Amino acid sequence: MGEEQVHRVLEAAERIFVSVTGYTSFDRDLSEKILMVVLKAVSAEQQEGYVRQLEAFADANRERLGQLYGTYGPGAPFADESRCFLAHQPESLVVCERLDAAPLWLEGVRSDELDAEVVLDRFSTLWRFGL
Repeated sequence: MGEEQVHRVLEAAERIFVSVTGYTSFDRDLSEKILMVVLKAVSAEQQEGYVRQLEAFADANRERLGQLYGTYGPGAPFADESRCFLAHQPESLVVCERLDAAPLWLEGVRSDELDAEVVLDRFSTLWRFGL
């Protein structure tokens, strides 16, 4: 996915994230860096309509996302940004969508630079089992 597409996805993710959490103090540079890795899990055929797909996912899962962020996100009782910073970042929506749409995608997305394996494994555990 190109840089322009990453920015479109990030804008949509930020809008949705803020509407669910009310939180705006996330790290946009970190979001872009993570999305460059995570969006590798979106096929070429899906890329053009991916923002619409992400919005539809958020609409269908608004209650579950609210529970996730209400439990582990900014200001939540179990918030631990040092262990799972993704719950405080808008790109976490994309991670959740990919975990539901393509459950095995995590196996194909690795980045030593992000330490993606640890970060994504921890967050996927929250999304799958933490609610």
